[in-house]
Amino acid sequence: MKISIMLLLVAISAIGNAYFIPNVKCACQQILIQSECNNWNCQWNQVTPATATTPATGYCQQATCGTLNQEQCKNESERCYYQEPGPNPTTSQVCYEFSKCEDIILSNGTTCQKTNPKCVASPPQLQPKFQCISAGLTCSGLSLEQCSPPQSQTLAGEGLCYWNGNSCKVVSQCSELTTITLCQMKKFQNACQWVGSACIALTCASFTTQDTCTFYQQATLSSSPIQICNWTGTNCIPATPQMLQSSNCGQNTNNHYRWVPMNASSGICAQCNPYKYVFRNQCECKQLLQANECTSSKSCTWIPPAGTTPGYCQPTQCTSFADQQTCAQVQGCYWNINAQSPGCQTFSTCSNIVGQNAQICYSQSIYCPGSNGTNCQSQQQLNSCATIVTPMQPNVCFNSIGKDGYCTYEGNQCVSVKQCSQLTTLQLCNQFSNSCVWKTGSQNSCQSKTCQDYLTESSCTYIQNNINNNIINVCTWNPDTKKCSSFDNSFSYDVNSCFNSTGRTHHWSEPSNAQKGFCLPCHYSSVLNVKSNCSCSDLTNYTDCALSSPKCYWNAASSTCSNQNCPQLTSQGQCVLSKYCYWSNSQGCQPLGSSSTTCSTLTANTQQECLSQSILCAGISSNGKCQSSPNSCGDFTTFYQCFGSVGTDGICQWNQTSLKCQGISSCNMINTSAQCELVLNTCYWGNSGNGTNTCMPYNCTTLYTQTQSCNFYLSTPNQNYEVKYCQLNGQTCADASNLSSLTSSNCYASSGGTARWDADKGNGTCVQCYAQIISVLFIILSYMF
Repeated sequence: MKISIMLLLVAISAIGNAYFIPNVKCACQQILIQSECNNWNCQWNQVTPATATTPATGYCQQATCGTLNQEQCKNESERCYYQEPGPNPTTSQVCYEFSKCEDIILSNGTTCQKTNPKCVASPPQLQPKFQCISAGLTCSGLSLEQCSPPQSQTLAGEGLCYWNGNSCKVVSQCSELTTITLCQMKKFQNACQWVGSACIALTCASFTTQDTCTFYQQATLSSSPIQICNWTGTNCIPATPQMLQSSNCGQNTNNHYRWVPMNASSGICAQCNPYKYVFRNQCECKQLLQANECTSSKSCTWIPPAGTTPGYCQPTQCTSFADQQTCAQVQGCYWNINAQSPGCQTFSTCSNIVGQNAQICYSQSIYCPGSNGTNCQSQQQLNSCATIVTPMQPNVCFNSIGKDGYCTYEGNQCVSVKQCSQLTTLQLCNQFSNSCVWKTGSQNSCQSKTCQDYLTESSCTYIQNNINNNIINVCTWNPDTKKCSSFDNSFSYDVNSCFNSTGRTHHWSEPSNAQKGFCLPCHYSSVLNVKSNCSCSDLTNYTDCALSSPKCYWNAASSTCSNQNCPQLTSQGQCVLSKYCYWSNSQGCQPLGSSSTTCSTLTANTQQECLSQSILCAGISSNGKCQSSPNSCGDFTTFYQCFGSVGTDGICQWNQTSLKCQGISSCNMINTSAQCELVLNTCYWGNSGNGTNTCMPYNCTTLYTQTQSCNFYLSTPNQNYEVKYCQLNGQTCADASNLSSLTSSNCYASSGGTARWDADKGNGTCVQCYAQIISVLFIILSYMF
């Protein structure tokens, strides 16, 4: 399973020497050394003892709630609750696993908040059937008794609550805490301090001793990031992680980072949460045509207009990045920890980077997650999780990435993480917060995240629909239903909201006149022309017809596959992928091809703008109208018209030397990874064997290695392609001479929609819909929806 391990920068900001860390703590299993593991609510589990020739092996694991004391238990309110022992206790246990507030049974004199601050007493109207219930997402609506109970605190999803005299509010800043008692509450000890007669925010300078100089929380809200601090000998100053040592790495980052040993005497303080991404369908710098989009992307720099040369966006130079984490997230840059003065430098291949283990390599560049013991390796060079650690070291397994995905220690083996349910603790589940969510109830478990799991407008952003699939699926908030759902219409965004509101996957299409453009995806995929796909009437069984959605639907009354009516397609994504329809932002999905509506009635500036309205309108005329026949690449005279387009002469690529748009007829003519990945099932970006990465054509073997799929690929990235079929024999993906190996359940899908199941031939067989595939290449907006 191919994944590109890349970090999302939107939650992190570096200002001068300040370094703000998002509020996601390490999972115990990510701690690599025993001394750091024992510093908080984790425990070291030894697997094999040390011998004369081998060191002991073990791993850090989460301490169960039942082993925690009162203080530890209250610090783990996400997963545990404190139960005051009765008058004649039969056990010393005071801490129990938390599932839901309703399960808590109170002893005399105890309040719901004392057992777990996320729980409050049920309203009086529900009494005498008293029980504890959840405080909810927000403080608003809680009564005085629920909001500010005596000698305890109430913690809603957004943060700690307080009573302002009239209603329950969330504490959003220290100045709202008007008494010393409130200001010095445990929940605020890392954010606020009482000075004179006021509660003010902490800074590193507030700490006057080495023991207290660790970190502070930027604000009082639960989601607020932290600022790490470091002691100089006389003063406490803002710090970056690379200033920390093994003795204070975890402590000074509130256990958001952990120490990664390079050898017995040195290492690096590295992020515990590597499972954030710059997703493959996010925009590249050169695709950002508006200055505001460019400057909001940390790895890009806007070059202002000069004379007749318009402004443009370009990648920021590696040497401009002053901190390890940001540097390691930028493709082509790595943080050289072996230099006399560690800093950010450029690299061409992972083997250029010295790294004794995978964790050190990953800390230098997220694009190089492996090591051969001396130098770093790209993911394509890695072994599978099952063989990545020899002999078995569980703590190394938990922090490794194999060619088959992220690794985890399970059943005394190192295996790849395929689904959220394999993440057995809240801490581990939180590391994959883009794709997984921890759900409580009858059985606590980690489950796949959907847009519907976001319950507030501010949190409704995007999801990643698979742990090892680095593609963003954008979510959108419906103000009428007050629910979060899957994103389905990029036309609703304007020039100011297009880039950031779509998870940085879309950009504004017009560089000069912002009023004329559209919000379009940065990445497209080349696929088989819709004309070469099977028509609805060709599909005679339900499975094939269902897979052809949205253009077809199964008519149960007649047991036939029929064309979908355009007005029934309610999203832009479904509509434009149907070759019978076009999308109108004012009217929704409408039929295309009538006397009143053809491609020539649709207005646009680029081919992409035409295709965002209908898959059949792949051309653009000089007068700003769409057309059904594609242009040649040479017709496009500017970079923004050229990039991502497909012409009659192939995929279009901008020649920076001649300043012309040219068609490319083979994968090896593509010179950027972004454009190489546009050509779905045709080309891939990888190591050519001579130490450099290039764009190469698929064969069945590399298709399976890169994608873990063994179905079909296209022979060339132009209109002369042939569909090549593959079949899996054991663990080997080999050429398939015909379609006979496909079954009724995979005939249509595994042939890219070019074949159907024919039940009338013998016992049934998979056949091509057309004897001759029509050789015209179209692009679809597959990452847009």
